[in-house]
Amino acid sequence: MVSGYKKDNAYKRGYKYATLTLAGELVPIILGVEPVKENSTWEEENAPSYSKAELVDRLLEKAERFVDLDEVYLDRGFHSKEVYAVIEGWGITYTAPVPVYQPDYSAIKKIEEHSTADAAVNHDVPVAVDGEVHHRTEYLYVPSRNDDADGTYAVFVTNRDRVEPDEIQAVCNGYRRRWDIENQYKSIKDCLPRTSSTDYRVRFCNFVLAGLLYNLWRLTDYLIKVGRDTAIRSPPEVGFKSFLRALGEFLHRVD
Repeated sequence: MVSGYKKDNAYKRGYKYATLTLAGELVPIILGVEPVKENSTWEEENAPSYSKAELVDRLLEKAERFVDLDEVYLDRGFHSKEVYAVIEGWGITYTAPVPVYQPDYSAIKKIEEHSTADAAVNHDVPVAVDGEVHHRTEYLYVPSRNDDADGTYAVFVTNRDRVEPDEIQAVCNGYRRRWDIENQYKSIKDCLPRTSSTDYRVRFCNFVLAGLLYNLWRLTDYLIKVGRDTAIRSPPEVGFKSFLRALGEFLHRVD
């Protein structure tokens, strides 16, 4: 369960984890964690490796034990027709950012040349798996708000039946509500136990522990907001670091 990466002309061990977290108007609780295993340079060609589609399938299976999912917002790194096929197979709507390819530049150029339009949609784009059309999607083109997006326009794909031009912005705004997850990873990294171990089991255990602490903080904040009749999506009543200090003091007294 170790993935390799190259830094300063040297191959090093890397540890990756995929998570599924509640988003939108819900408390951002982590529902599932899966270690990511990719082939590393120092391994044999037939070394075990898990596809992103397999990871997403396992995460969805875990999440469905606790909640009924109606839509999945994917990170840019999960752009894959096999991943989309898995989610479609679960009967769940998905929205994901995609890299900009040559056909997309043509669509973007038409938008830029239009006198009034600032967004566009390409209907019924097929998703082919194993040479056959698995399902059809909608490609959405909107002005980019992300510094790492390609060009001045961002491209999203969704398996909704049909997105009308006046619905484009609403769909893309819904995706942007997942940005809590980016802050979530920063919080998890802040409380990861330090270790020099290269054993993936130790690393994975540390990540899961940090994720559980994050969930406990979010649940505590939720209960405080309910007690104070505060909006669930308002800023946290208690900071994450303050919560960890309070938890540490409590556990020290219990010990």
